[in-house]
Amino acid sequence: MLNNEKIILMTKLSLYEQKNQKSQISTSKYFKGDYVSLKMISSFVYITIAYLMGLAITVLYAADKLLAFTSTTGVFTNLVILLFLIYVVVVTLYMTFCHAFYSHKFRQTRKKLNEYNGDLKTLHRIQELEYDAIIDELEEQEQEETQW
Repeated sequence: MLNNEKIILMTKLSLYEQKNQKSQISTSKYFKGDYVSLKMISSFVYITIAYLMGLAITVLYAADKLLAFTSTTGVFTNLVILLFLIYVVVVTLYMTFCHAFYSHKFRQTRKKLNEYNGDLKTLHRIQELEYDAIIDELEEQEQEETQW
């Protein structure tokens, strides 16, 4: 006899696993602080690379103007300090955004994983009840056979 509730639950769990296997289920092996820290480190590397690439493109594009502008004494030092301050501000803003974003993402993922785990527990309870019913039926059959 088919159990419709069990079939629906198993289908729901299977679809969730197929859809979210890499992104959400793999997140469950991390604590929140570890997950956010790991994502922030990778974000720091990416924003640094992006800033350096943008700086390199700007320098290559305006190399002649830059050389003429920095030929004065002290202007080069001021320009380097300005570029470093811009880098610090950009990284600080981006890392603040990343911390908020990945913390929110982790909370949402954990919430969905709790629902998934609840469905798994429900499925386990249904299977235990079915197993107990089968065991009871077999015991009744044995008792009937021993009575004959």
